[in-house]
Amino acid sequence: MMNVKDARGLFAYNEWANALILDAAARLSDEEFTRGLGNSFPSVRDTLVHLLFAEWVWLRRWRGESPRVTLDPADFPSVERVRARLSEVARERAELVAGLSDADLDGVVAYVNAKGEEWRYPLGRMMRHVVNHSTYHRGQVVTMLRQLGAGAPSTDLLYYDDELAAGAS
Repeated sequence: MMNVKDARGLFAYNEWANALILDAAARLSDEEFTRGLGNSFPSVRDTLVHLLFAEWVWLRRWRGESPRVTLDPADFPSVERVRARLSEVARERAELVAGLSDADLDGVVAYVNAKGEEWRYPLGRMMRHVVNHSTYHRGQVVTMLRQLGAGAPSTDLLYYDDELAAGAS
């Protein structure tokens, strides 16, 4: 069972981890950012745009929409474009979460995916899924950064917890 405090904490972690990955990707050249590396998504850029798209589409679903569009990686020629759009998604999501109660997280949200299939899940479960999905793709970006010889941050949840604890003391 998820509560609103847990949801806020997971999304705070998610934003922290996204910022670390974006900061690391920002040190890449344009060519490295878009270089095909043979992953689930060809490049660092394409993987980050997929992460962005997923966070955006789930937020839309929580707002009662069922978008059937995707984002085109070509529309995101720089890390800063990805960062700006992710920031908008994070702001809108924080507004949504701020208005939720614990009971709302148990409510079932229905949506239609891009294939036209209808799905239903409790909102809290969907929120966990979004953070887990982003974690998975951040891990792919870490691998690609290493393939490119670039520095790759650790985005583990416990490192985030350690930073919070250090800031509180």
